[in-house]
Amino acid sequence: MNSLFQFGAAKKLYRDNIHPRIVLGPSDLETMRERVSKGHGKKIMTNLRKKLLPLTDAVLNTDDLETVVRGDNTWNAMGARLGFAMTDLAFVALLDDNEDIVEAINRMMRLVCKPGYGTHRTGVRPCSLITAFDLLYHQLGEAEKKSFIKAGLKDLKEILQFRKFTHFRASAMNMILGQAYTGINYCLALQGEPGVPDLADALQQLLKRFEATVFTSVGPNGYPEEDIGYGTGVTAATAIIGEWLRRAGIFDIYKECPHFLKFGRAMLHFLQPWGENLSNTGDHGDDFGNRELVLARLATETNDPSLLWLLGSLSYNHGVVHPENNMPSFYQEVPLRKGFRTPASYLSILVANELDGAKHPKQQKLKTQYVDRRRGIVSFRSGWGEDDTFIVFDGSQRSPSCCGHSHASGGHFSLSAMGEYFSIDTGRYMNEQDQHSVVLIEGKSGRSTDGEWTQVFHDALLTDYREGALCDFAAVDSSHQHNCYFARRYLGLVKGDGTPGYAWTVDDINKDYNFTEFWWQMQTAPENEITLKKHSATVKGFRHGNCLDTHFVLMSSRGYEKEFTLELDQDTISSSSHKYVGDIKQKVAAFARPSDMVHGPVYERPRLLAKASGRVGRFMSIMLPRKKGESPAKVKQLPTIENSIGIKVNHENIEDTIIFAYEHQLLETDGIRGRGQWCVVRRQRESGKLISWELGNGVSLKIDGRERVG
Repeated sequence: MNSLFQFGAAKKLYRDNIHPRIVLGPSDLETMRERVSKGHGKKIMTNLRKKLLPLTDAVLNTDDLETVVRGDNTWNAMGARLGFAMTDLAFVALLDDNEDIVEAINRMMRLVCKPGYGTHRTGVRPCSLITAFDLLYHQLGEAEKKSFIKAGLKDLKEILQFRKFTHFRASAMNMILGQAYTGINYCLALQGEPGVPDLADALQQLLKRFEATVFTSVGPNGYPEEDIGYGTGVTAATAIIGEWLRRAGIFDIYKECPHFLKFGRAMLHFLQPWGENLSNTGDHGDDFGNRELVLARLATETNDPSLLWLLGSLSYNHGVVHPENNMPSFYQEVPLRKGFRTPASYLSILVANELDGAKHPKQQKLKTQYVDRRRGIVSFRSGWGEDDTFIVFDGSQRSPSCCGHSHASGGHFSLSAMGEYFSIDTGRYMNEQDQHSVVLIEGKSGRSTDGEWTQVFHDALLTDYREGALCDFAAVDSSHQHNCYFARRYLGLVKGDGTPGYAWTVDDINKDYNFTEFWWQMQTAPENEITLKKHSATVKGFRHGNCLDTHFVLMSSRGYEKEFTLELDQDTISSSSHKYVGDIKQKVAAFARPSDMVHGPVYERPRLLAKASGRVGRFMSIMLPRKKGESPAKVKQLPTIENSIGIKVNHENIEDTIIFAYEHQLLETDGIRGRGQWCVVRRQRESGKLISWELGNGVSLKIDGRERVG
């Protein structure tokens, strides 16, 4: 076990007021120096030194230090980089006895802690220096330390007053919780220093805020409330503070908040089939900053080597999400072995001896389904292979503890297969319904944000979730977001028996009981190509040229005053937050190629549309992935009882029948008689021999006259 992370490992250091103590103690220095002299530690340290050298030079070789450290309100300014890397700088200075870095930190401390100093939000501030103060306590000048202590106590007083009465109503919001985390770090660094009052009461106040945040920012099954990007970053920061508190013997995050242990496995379920990136799910992008400590520590605490595989498969470069922040020399990934990399950071060094033994999820035969019911989000996949089909289904349930990033994504599905991004989440600045793969009523979002970047205040609701051997299933009610009488979506993933996993959706929308046009949307990746046919369309992926064939089937309009109609279309759509974003073409041009936007925000992309007109919006889509050059599967509508839809899907050797009934539960067609909401029946094509079946929300199923479910 890594002694750094044992509960109470630094308790004596705090009791005796010995520095350093937050990250490591004096007795750990030789161990750390030995670690960075060989193996993983040496590789990481070598890259870390290279990353930090230009930062040190920028501080030591300027005649205008304030301009350097204040930043310019962008994330790639030198001030922002110095703030982000301050603990890295102090860590390397301590292990290497690097006097240049110590001098650079002394200079910054003198400047930013003096009264009247002001900075942009992206520049160096006193709070940037907390851990550096602790690590380099014996190397820093006495005057510099005194100025830091004075500035830190001033900050801490403001933090304790900040949201004092409202923190517990918004404890999952990144800016609010960040204040509490900063305050905890100040307490750990300053307690026991000359002129510092007893901070025990302050720390207890902040610990209550911290605990509230752990329970609100991470769902009961491990999913982060602020989704991928914001949420992954917040949870990584939570793990860092949690480890420092655990070392101090103050709070054991794993014992007191056991749901936090589920975060790593949750993220594994949102990884693209080919690895490398997570799926977009919210108001940022697919990035995962500071993943190294949280995933390595959770892998150890839960004995889960798949989390190490996840750590090594992912990569982080903020420029992937925002090209103006593209700094490859700063966001360095260190390859430790084939297929495994970790950021060049002090955190990677702390966990360097925990990075071996990674196992692919396929080796561990992990389940392929996931749900976090509080957030209302679902992940299904047909397997753990690179070409398998992967779906994220979004219930768009947002906690009141975390306002600000909500999207009208109730019923949205992201779909990747055959190594391609087909249906995508479009990320930041894409709040309205027309930015998601949901159905629009008469081509418009249910509620408008008027071109601004603002959250959507109406939730949707995950109403059903079912894991199956042949077909996984979930359902979402998005009536509030659609602003109509009712809007429900059902989704299934059919898998197994050597066929590519494929998805189906059934929609059930009623605007006002009048004849209406409903737009089924698929937001697809930039550079994907859409080809339209009469009742189907093919999306060709930009990564490998593989395809997704999408078929549409309307419910029978027998008995209605007008025939239901279907028309396929495609267009190019851009951000709903156009007033805030500004020139869309300029934003797109900032990327090396349009498909780079797939990581979010996707300012502009092609959109597949199926426009179904009817008294009600009741129709089915079937989405079938295939390799380029392969013959497509064939889809045929089957006769069914009114108010239900039946289809037959003919693969090369297998034939699937799917029936969905809206209310009456009568599933009848082609040798099948069931009582339930839906069923999938799989047969061999040539012989007709029954292979498998799935009945959803039902009690009975007869196939070819034989009772299968009772």
